[in-house]
Order: sequence, then C-alpha cells, then structure tokens
Amino acid sequence: MLVPLIVLSCVACYGDPYGKARRLHYVDDQLVESDPPPPRAYEAYLRARLALERDPQDLASAREQIDEALRWDPKEPQLWTTRAEVQWLMGDLPGAEASLARALDLRPGYPAATQLRASLREPASASASASPAAELTP
Repeated sequence: MLVPLIVLSCVACYGDPYGKARRLHYVDDQLVESDPPPPRAYEAYLRARLALERDPQDLASAREQIDEALRWDPKEPQLWTTRAEVQWLMGDLPGAEASLARALDLRPGYPAATQLRASLREPASASASASPAAELTP
C-alpha cells in the first residue's frame, strides 16, 4: 500500500515523467512536440482509413467514422483533409472544397490539404483516373 502512495506522490510533485515522451514524434525527419490526439478521434480516423482501403471502398462508413473523429478533435487538419478525400470520392466537390478550406484555416499551407486541393482543381479527365489516396501517400 505504501508503494502506490509513493509513486502517486512523485507523479504529483514532478508531473508525469512519460508525458513529454508521448508528445514527441517525428514529422518529415524532424522531432517535434505536440499533444497526442484524443484516443477516440484516432480510433475513428483509423476506421475511416480502413474503410477507404477496402475493396470495394466503404465510403459511407469512412464518412461516418471521419465525422466521429472530428467530433472528438475538430481542430486537426489531417481529419478535415481526410473528410475532403471521402467527400471527393463520394462526388461532393463543394463539400470537399469546404473541408479543405477548414484544414487550411487551421494550418495554413498544410501539405496534404494543399496537394488534395490541387487534385480537385485538375481537369476532370485527369482527376477521374487519379485516386486521392494514392496522391496523398508520402
């Protein structure tokens, strides 16, 4: 009983020793610090990506899951970009443009959103043969 109290006391006094480590990750080979996403948002995002990877794609499920992720983390530009991708695949180009605008409002110049926006604005013949998922692959 004494050991848990000591551990709790140390954490209370010194903070979570692992908290900073959870905030560190690499982006384009550069170590950055940011808050981890809410677990439910991340889970819903992964479910949306899986729905997009199915053959055939389950666009209705992808849309439902990405909307769920956005309920948990509405300030994440990657989620808005993924929503735009789903909307584009569903044929909702105005919705996709609006979602991309939101992503770029949150993070101006966000590469994935900028790249998808360029794909949306390509002539119809070029964009019809291209998959947004393939274009967003790093």
